[in-house]
Amino acid sequence: MEIVYLVLISFAASWLTFFSGFGLGTILTPVFYFLFNDLALAIAGTAIVHFLNNLFKFLLMQKSIDWKIAIPFGLASIPAAYLGAWLLIHFEDVKLVEYVLGTTTYTVQLMNLIFGLLLIVFAIVEMIPDFTLNIERRFLWVGGLISGFFGGLSGHQGALRTAFLTKYKLDKEVFIATGIVIALAVDISRSVNYFSGFDLVVLRENWTTLLASLLAAFVGAITGKYLLKKIDLKFLTMLIAISMMIFGIALAGGFLTR
Repeated sequence: MEIVYLVLISFAASWLTFFSGFGLGTILTPVFYFLFNDLALAIAGTAIVHFLNNLFKFLLMQKSIDWKIAIPFGLASIPAAYLGAWLLIHFEDVKLVEYVLGTTTYTVQLMNLIFGLLLIVFAIVEMIPDFTLNIERRFLWVGGLISGFFGGLSGHQGALRTAFLTKYKLDKEVFIATGIVIALAVDISRSVNYFSGFDLVVLRENWTTLLASLLAAFVGAITGKYLLKKIDLKFLTMLIAISMMIFGIALAGGFLTR
């Protein structure tokens, strides 16, 4: 029965994140943790699905990529993602406070708190009517460094990348395609560290589970691409802002602590 839940969640997560640009890793990691009962394996398993799904989406959307944005942003994100992944493997997360809600204990971590607050600020700015925040393209590398670092450290790269890219007022196809190729660069960089630092025997023994999740994610991506032309740009922007707000609150509050 667990495999059925995994397939359904993988499909839904891939479909939703095709538009928002983030969330697949955050949604899948707890599911893999439940299946493998090992945090490192959950992170590595999620990374495999995340990488191959992004590769598939890249093939679907490659004609719409704005390379003038993708190259500087992506190149800056690669070393930052590698550094973040190295820190994840070698250092414990800094925990600020723990609290109990009902029967569940939640932990607020320093990086997640900072990251969550950043997302909340970006979301509020996005929701303010007629407010524009001009970020010159020569500072694209800053967005790449920040989103890449958090991508390697916690897997939460997409939301910050999306927050930066929305400021360039790209067409929705270009926005999504450019985000995909940048995410792919981060996935490659962090995976090098993950797979050299984790014991992946359990993943090899459960390759059918990974395959089921991956195929469901592929179907979700295809469905998302089909519906892309039917999605209104203003609706897409608001959907992203709301997603960022919810995601930021969940991170800052310790609800998504790994």
